[in-house]
Amino acid sequence: MKFSIQDIVRITGGDLSVAPLDAQARVCGLSWDSRSVEPGWAYVAIVGERVDGNDYAASAMRSGAAVALMSRVPSEDEAACARETGAAIVVVKDGEEAIIALARAWRAMLTATVVGITGSVGKTTTKGLVRQVLSSKFRTHATKGNYNNQLGAPYTVLITPEDCEMLVVEMGMDHAGEIARICKTARPDMGVITNVGVSHLEYLGTRENIARAKAELVDALPEGGTAFLQAQGEFTDFIRAHSRTEEHGVNVTLFGGSDSCADVYATDVELDDESHPRFTLHAGDASVRLTLGLRGIHNVDNACAAAAVGLACGMSLDEVASALEAAEPEAGRAQLKRAACGALVFDDAYNASPASMKASLQMLSSYKAAGKKIAVLGDMGELGQASDSGHYDTGTAAAQAGVDVLVCVGELAGRIAQGAIDAGMAAEQVISVSDAQAAVDAVKPRLSEGDVVLVKASHFMGLDRVVEGVVGA
Repeated sequence: MKFSIQDIVRITGGDLSVAPLDAQARVCGLSWDSRSVEPGWAYVAIVGERVDGNDYAASAMRSGAAVALMSRVPSEDEAACARETGAAIVVVKDGEEAIIALARAWRAMLTATVVGITGSVGKTTTKGLVRQVLSSKFRTHATKGNYNNQLGAPYTVLITPEDCEMLVVEMGMDHAGEIARICKTARPDMGVITNVGVSHLEYLGTRENIARAKAELVDALPEGGTAFLQAQGEFTDFIRAHSRTEEHGVNVTLFGGSDSCADVYATDVELDDESHPRFTLHAGDASVRLTLGLRGIHNVDNACAAAAVGLACGMSLDEVASALEAAEPEAGRAQLKRAACGALVFDDAYNASPASMKASLQMLSSYKAAGKKIAVLGDMGELGQASDSGHYDTGTAAAQAGVDVLVCVGELAGRIAQGAIDAGMAAEQVISVSDAQAAVDAVKPRLSEGDVVLVKASHFMGLDRVVEGVVGA
């Protein structure tokens, strides 16, 4: 972003409470965390459940903020701090709405092609693959970390460089209407829906409602835009009909599977000893053989989605294949780390659903290990009525994957343990613990060189601490 303080006042509809020392100053960054503010940036006060960001405005200005956007009238001390540091104070109705307004204004100035990505499973990995494919040819910016929500997605737009050619925006959601709201800011030209699963059943009730919520991305595409949908997705026809893609002039590209009815698909899929998929990627009459840089057979469909986007943006199949071979996993998504004792750890602790649990267990099963295979699996959230069966079936999948030791973390994970035992896994191989530290204590005595450990759960379980504890073992 590059806005003058006058621009910020105009865009946000705020009141200039304290004028800046330099009225011509350009603001080129933004944060709502006073600790990360850099000189010349804007600080936006966000009022949360426990913390009122307005209370940190003075600290941000002392750190060099050129302007503080506050949602209350500044105190005399805060106003004095602004005058002392040369900063401006703009009073707005709501900090989050101010950020969204700024992001929408910046989006109007960008010439980049915007690719929106959502889905119940795999959206972050697919976002990473799309970014890596596009960045091999274009100036590309993409969502970082977990900035995919109602505030993070607009922030992604806001920090996009002015010369960006391709902008990849991951779009998360919990409730209906949230993706539509993000799309009003991001204004995508293309949209990828990786799949429709059971995550968010707690809030949306049925998978049809989840599909409708995901379809908000397709609804937002302009005439001539392109929707990328699973060729074999059970809700693909539902989404096309719901969003009336043909009537609205939205192109549809089908990806994934091994069926030539898809526009981009894979055949002859096999896994190497380290669980890297090798396959033939097809697009129209062209094909190329490649080995994916990511692990797990489930990433083949994600790669097909990324390939479809790259091809739609004018890349050749060979260019796409080279980028996919160089792909690396996103943080917390099956990153392979080595413990001090020589064991390997798959850090997949960022998020989980029944489908992604099964995919990760399959990846663990296919990995050639000299020692034991240990799975540390924790609670999965937001499953609603599918919670019991989702956890139980995950236990069944763990037993079928040939896991040597299964550590189940959390109250809901008790059903994972039961599912594994019912599927034939010996009870002494299954350990139930309450939290991350107990999981570390259970794994470390059993760990030795040559072992492979999978750590996976919903983010709220904090199993990244298990990774840290095991890697240090």
